[in-house]
Amino acid sequence: MSGICVSIGTDDGIHVKVGHFGDSKYFYHYRLGGGDIILEKVVENPYRGEHGHGHGHGRHTKREKIYELNKDCNVIVATFFGPGGEAYMNERGIRVVKVAPGTEIKTILEKLATETQEV
Repeated sequence: MSGICVSIGTDDGIHVKVGHFGDSKYFYHYRLGGGDIILEKVVENPYRGEHGHGHGHGRHTKREKIYELNKDCNVIVATFFGPGGEAYMNERGIRVVKVAPGTEIKTILEKLATETQEV
């Protein structure tokens, strides 16, 4: 199926994670296209709670690790994404969509699916 891949950070599978995207328990990867919304995979985040968004001196920063987990997607949905992290993702061709705390996954997916049909 063609279309776009959307990564949504979540702790419960129902709501978008409140707080930093990189601290989500899971990343749900959805494929949107042709009016369909399909959950492709669930990625557990092994870096949850780790610090060092982009300022670390280690081999890979948390930002790079989170990118690697989500690089197959075109869009990331989060309630919070720092400006440095958002610029990092944008430079790699990933659009960051910010939503209000309490947003349900199905609500933002339906909105994004409608946008992709209009394009």
